[in-house]
Amino acid sequence: MSRSPREVILRPLFTEKSSARLQIEGTDAGGRRLDALREKGVEARLKYTFEVAPDANKIEIRKAFEAMFEGQRVTSVRTMNVRGKKKRMGRTMGRRRHWKKAIIEIADGAVVDVLEGA
Repeated sequence: MSRSPREVILRPLFTEKSSARLQIEGTDAGGRRLDALREKGVEARLKYTFEVAPDANKIEIRKAFEAMFEGQRVTSVRTMNVRGKKKRMGRTMGRRRHWKKAIIEIADGAVVDVLEGA
């Protein structure tokens, strides 16, 4: 069963932490200086964060990203299931929906316009 890339990758996520992963200069998400990492021979790669279909696997996510952004090579995909928060609505307790997040790391030097493709 083959799905379209838009059925696999639902939307990009823009948070403070995901924005830090996109920075090429300065510090990485862990607060380490990128200059120091480069001196040790570690290349800084861009990481993009997306909400994906809950039943999508890493292979489907990789193929969907490469289809949406042609010419981009994915080096790694990390996924995690995010539990929905409990919320009160008056007297009753409700719950937000569970969802799946993917962090996609692309090859060195490649920059993707996420707002255009997703």
